[in-house]
Amino acid sequence: MSKSIYLFIASLLIIGLFFAIPLYNNWLRRSVLFSSISVEEQLQHLDPEDRRAARYGNSYLVFMQAVSAFHRLGISNPVILLPPEGFLTSHGCFNVESVEPALFYYFTGYKAVLATSAHVSEARWALVPGKNGAMLRGIESKQDLDTLVKSYLQFKPNQ
Repeated sequence: MSKSIYLFIASLLIIGLFFAIPLYNNWLRRSVLFSSISVEEQLQHLDPEDRRAARYGNSYLVFMQAVSAFHRLGISNPVILLPPEGFLTSHGCFNVESVEPALFYYFTGYKAVLATSAHVSEARWALVPGKNGAMLRGIESKQDLDTLVKSYLQFKPNQ
């Protein structure tokens, strides 16, 4: 057999081993294989924004409202502190999922950090539970940031 066939088989094995890891296996099942929205439903919503809203639900809408708030306030390059999932649910915010910073950036184009990040001190805004779901609030001081980080660290990080 030629080198290219060996490389192809090796790459298939590596991909198979990657998705054997429980974290990535769960993501594959939840997001790709058994997505909450079917292809037929996606065909009815051809606008990319409609499709993202249908697939990612209320979380996407909350994040996009944050973007429009930043635009209205004239804030450029904000850094948002994202809470762990457990923090939101423990405060009665069941309709919003906290996402990882990379996905938040994909949705909004803005940088986000977790409480465990080395760059947490850059955060000037935080996603916190509100009356009707999650909302943004400004971080007023280093002490305010430390209090938020301490309360976020009491919960298991996002999986």
